[in-house]
Amino acid sequence: MKKKRRLRKGLLAKLCSPLLVIFSLLLAFQIYKLNILPVKYLIPVVLVVVLLALILFLLSMFKTGRRGVRILVTILTVILTIVYGAGNYYIYKTDEMFAKIDDLTDKIANTETIRVMEGSPVSSLSDLNGKTIGLCTAQDAEGIPYMEKALEKDNVQYTKQDFASVIDLTAALYNGEIDAMIINDGFLGIIHDVEDFTFVTTSTKVIYSEVYYTPRPNVIQDSQDQVNVTKEPFTVLISGNDTYGSLGENSRSDVNMLVTVNPKSGEVLMTSIPRDYYVEVDCPEGVACAQGEMDKLTHTGLHGIETTEATIEKALGININYTVRVNFSSLVNLVDALGGIDVVVDKGLAVKTFYANETLEGVSEGKNHLEGERALAFARERHAYVDGDNQRVRNQQIVLRAIIDKITSPSILLNYGNFVDAIGGAFETDMPSSQMKDLIRYQLTVNPHWKFESCSLRGEGSTEYCAELGTAAYVAIPDEESVRIAREKIEAVLNGKSAESIQDPGASDPAGTIEQPEQDEETGLQDDTVYDPDDPYDSSAQYEDPYSPDLQESDSGYTDPYDPNDAGESQYYNPNWTLDDEQ
Repeated sequence: MKKKRRLRKGLLAKLCSPLLVIFSLLLAFQIYKLNILPVKYLIPVVLVVVLLALILFLLSMFKTGRRGVRILVTILTVILTIVYGAGNYYIYKTDEMFAKIDDLTDKIANTETIRVMEGSPVSSLSDLNGKTIGLCTAQDAEGIPYMEKALEKDNVQYTKQDFASVIDLTAALYNGEIDAMIINDGFLGIIHDVEDFTFVTTSTKVIYSEVYYTPRPNVIQDSQDQVNVTKEPFTVLISGNDTYGSLGENSRSDVNMLVTVNPKSGEVLMTSIPRDYYVEVDCPEGVACAQGEMDKLTHTGLHGIETTEATIEKALGININYTVRVNFSSLVNLVDALGGIDVVVDKGLAVKTFYANETLEGVSEGKNHLEGERALAFARERHAYVDGDNQRVRNQQIVLRAIIDKITSPSILLNYGNFVDAIGGAFETDMPSSQMKDLIRYQLTVNPHWKFESCSLRGEGSTEYCAELGTAAYVAIPDEESVRIAREKIEAVLNGKSAESIQDPGASDPAGTIEQPEQDEETGLQDDTVYDPDDPYDSSAQYEDPYSPDLQESDSGYTDPYDPNDAGESQYYNPNWTLDDEQ
């Protein structure tokens, strides 16, 4: 009888210990395969993982004289089984993430979603049982099967309704003709351009999504300017496209930020360049663009990130080692996967509603928690600030820092699966995944204390001929002094010095930002207002005559920021914004 009782008391440990040994061997193999641990850590970690499991296995299988020891062995066996199981999951997801990043060199990441209206009670696939789901086979034949398979897996019975175009599909969802729609997020930019669906990304909500890959027509080659990222300084261009969905689509570069890293000194410099910077276009070999013509930087993205890279290198007289390209969907998905980010808004920089997305709540002074769409709107906002584009690039740097802080915080473990799924398809880069692993290994070995510094280029607003448009549009004429200072700051970091060693007198001067043209006293518009047909967000496009100097505020449908009786709106809006000014 006593023997049976003892057997029952040790039964849990006996059941878990074989599983623990299996988990330990699998974990040791995955740690070795992942190849991010330095050798001096790899061997001890693998030995400890396996030996702990074997010791507990032996203790659980043989008699232990004391009851306390037996209880301790059982507790440790259960805990380690859970820990090793979770460890296997995290490492598997991490390895999968690096594989996806490598895939993006020869494949395009596409995001397929099932969307419902924001106020819909539908929140999961199972809620679609008995509902009507719209789709557009003519424009989205590749992605639809992924969603249909997911619905079939959940045994969802639904009515299917096909539409001729994604615009018709969206209209049907808005009008209540269907309960949900299946769509590739790459079409959201097209839908966004239709006035009735300007805020499609926030008027609807995603209840299910999958990322799938298609062959890339032009394979991304590894950078030709590679360095040993653990020993040599390097510069990365982060370029943000103004599109949703697929990363394979070339589009205007809405964000252009240089990140210069010196692994030895621990210095990291973020240099932001206004999207409207008026520069000489430089085309890489084999790219058909307006070589030697003047245009704003954002248009170079239409010919690929390589053109943006070459143009910036020529304008600043620097060398860029690696490029990273993201888009709107990348940021939204990544921030949401992290459970949101926290940003601090300085005094006087509160925004009631975002110009880029009027359906979203703005930000208040102090700490703000932002989900994906609000983080995107915050990073794109400039019309709300007197400091205009300079504040926008500061906001972009704030968002980047907030993402880094969230990734490096312990809370990442709670959302790790979602995070690696999001980051695996969130960006494309010409930095080999082996070098990314080298950086992680360096971080674990040396654990440098990174010091972040920031710098923003400045300029003066003007209206000039843009080669890509074939007409004049708003641009920012570079302030050569700020270009020189930015170049010297980058060189300082590359040489192991602090960027702060290079003084920038204009950085603390609000007037040192991009200056806007004079304002017309009668109309409140800028004297040289020109409608920019390049800009799908140009609010002038809704008027019959975007060039008319007699355009009245009442025609616009927007609140007049100059009206003193307008509930204090002027504190949120830049009195210098122009109707044709791009977002």
